[in-house]
Amino acid sequence: MSFNNGAVMQADTLDGMSGRESLLGYRMGTELTAVASFGNRHAPGRLVRLSLEHLTLHLSSQASLEPGQAASVVLGQGERWATALDAEVMGVSGPAEVSLRFVAPPLDAGRRIVSVLEALRDNGLLLPPETRPVWKERIDHPSRVARICDSLASRKARGVARLPDGRKVKVTADFFDALEGLMGWRFEGELPPCPFVLEAFGYTSVVHLEVCEAREESGLVVMPVPKELERYRHRWLRRAPPSSPCELSFDHALWPQVHVRRPVLDLSYEGLAFMTEPGEDLLYPGMRQPVLEVAMEGLAPVRLRAEVRNISGTSEGRRCGMSVRPLDAAGAKAWRTLVEAQLHPTTKVGGDWSDATWELFERSGYFRLPGKTPEDFADQRPTFDATLARLEGRTRLGYRVVRPAGEAVEATLSVVKPYEGSWMAHQLARQGVPGVRTSAREALRDIYLRGYEPTQVDPDVKWFFAFCEANVRWVRFTKFDFATWYEHTGQTCLVPFRLMEGEVERAWEMPAGIEVAAPTAEERARFFEQVANTRPVAYREALDLVPERFDLKHAREQWSEAAMGRERELFVARHEGRPLVLAVVESAQPGLNLFNVLDGVRLVPLADDSLPEVQDAMVALLARAADWYRARGRKVFVHYVEATSVEYVERAALADLGEGKLWVISASLLPEFLEHLHESTTPRQGQ
Repeated sequence: MSFNNGAVMQADTLDGMSGRESLLGYRMGTELTAVASFGNRHAPGRLVRLSLEHLTLHLSSQASLEPGQAASVVLGQGERWATALDAEVMGVSGPAEVSLRFVAPPLDAGRRIVSVLEALRDNGLLLPPETRPVWKERIDHPSRVARICDSLASRKARGVARLPDGRKVKVTADFFDALEGLMGWRFEGELPPCPFVLEAFGYTSVVHLEVCEAREESGLVVMPVPKELERYRHRWLRRAPPSSPCELSFDHALWPQVHVRRPVLDLSYEGLAFMTEPGEDLLYPGMRQPVLEVAMEGLAPVRLRAEVRNISGTSEGRRCGMSVRPLDAAGAKAWRTLVEAQLHPTTKVGGDWSDATWELFERSGYFRLPGKTPEDFADQRPTFDATLARLEGRTRLGYRVVRPAGEAVEATLSVVKPYEGSWMAHQLARQGVPGVRTSAREALRDIYLRGYEPTQVDPDVKWFFAFCEANVRWVRFTKFDFATWYEHTGQTCLVPFRLMEGEVERAWEMPAGIEVAAPTAEERARFFEQVANTRPVAYREALDLVPERFDLKHAREQWSEAAMGRERELFVARHEGRPLVLAVVESAQPGLNLFNVLDGVRLVPLADDSLPEVQDAMVALLARAADWYRARGRKVFVHYVEATSVEYVERAALADLGEGKLWVISASLLPEFLEHLHESTTPRQGQ
């Protein structure tokens, strides 16, 4: 397996010049001539790249030129489309290649250039911009290949069969038979001779299948299920068609008299696409549009900056893809609202859904998880509602996703950012609503996508994690399997624990001979060394258990700005002056999580945890934690039991809330996880 992270997609920004010149305009795939005149000196050459504001010319001879130097350019010397334009030197590369910018080109010249470019495109003489996948992966695990093929067939995925001679045939996945090991496809044309490559369009990627054997049967092309697949992804963020009419408009950056108004084909948080008429819209790769407006019914228009990334030929016409960026913070919020209304029409983040969510928790059995009853949560309702109210509109810290069904809610998921670069998904519940016909798979997919996708635009995002019940089949099938597939990369981990709960207001044992105090600098250094030796990298990084972020300074500042708390402290237990165990004790805003998973204690032994004095030290640290939480008005706290010897747990009389696993994945894997989630939640054939 090979992979890259999303940084590849973010190399070119709208504000930086880095890489822009290589994008600007079209590269020529044929010999076209031009003559640049610098005063009385004429320099003929070969046209390398051309747009409506810029050209690159490879001169026939060397020239000594300076940026800003005036020039006149005649395009197509000796050809019927010859035209002269004023220009100035932008830059010189090597002894003979010069980049020139047109100065105030007239509109009719722009239209003539477009007509020539389109003729060249039709004849295959324009070289499209090079697109490198941000992710390429070979998949050969049999069960994973089967899941992907099953999902393609279940949702009738579209694709193309690519022949060795360059021809393409449109195809649609039709069936998958796991027992016989066969797949069926509908071809819009004759079955080509084998071998050929079949490309199927996934959620955010393209799946490549090598086809060496195929036959026609009852109008379908039947082939064996492949032993391996290759997956390619070219975008960090998913784009999807609008769920309701959406339109963009702008006045052209070079010719303000040219007004462009087009329906939006698809969009994401950072881009959009539409069908363009080249001779009317006068667009080209690299063109920067200072202001573009996007409108949909029911929302105020959103103003954005934009840059044309590509213009491609399709069977329906010319398709223009743009990257976009809001003009300011208010615009960013408005754009996010518009995008989410289009991409996730079945879910909501804003609004008062507290009563419906609480009713869902009761109806779904969420309050009856191990060791709990609904009565245990009754007194948390006021703080739960108050915390959600404080989070309203503060999506950079957290939000709750609901899938409404009339006045009720059939599914919910909360997402929160408790550490500097880590997002946590929690409080998942789902239960059907009488009279509403929705599959559980669809409901879970919708709230997970709405929960996770917005975090991709957080500039600080690095990790995602969740405290998961260990024995829920759906969680094993989705989260645990995914983490296992990528664990060898160091970008995921699954760490088992047992979740225990301690009541603050009771008598706690303080073993004799144990001293609990703040650690010295040396003891603190030993703590980080021990954590590094005993915990996976993903665990340490995601939970900020590293020296540079341990104090949660950045997270505390963000939560404090929203008038909500976030704390962490380190204690050490010593026996006869020797440090034996350290405890990480932390808290979050009351009501943030109903099981208090962020009001937790982690114990890190420095010696064999089966030793009696180490067990005593752990009991003493839990007693000290109870005091710490009592001082902050908490009634309970949780402890993540990761030790091999757990006598101390019985002595501390902690309540058992069940077996769990800490699930962590790198942010660079999130698109792959969402693809996997989409596959896993696709209703099977016949459902």
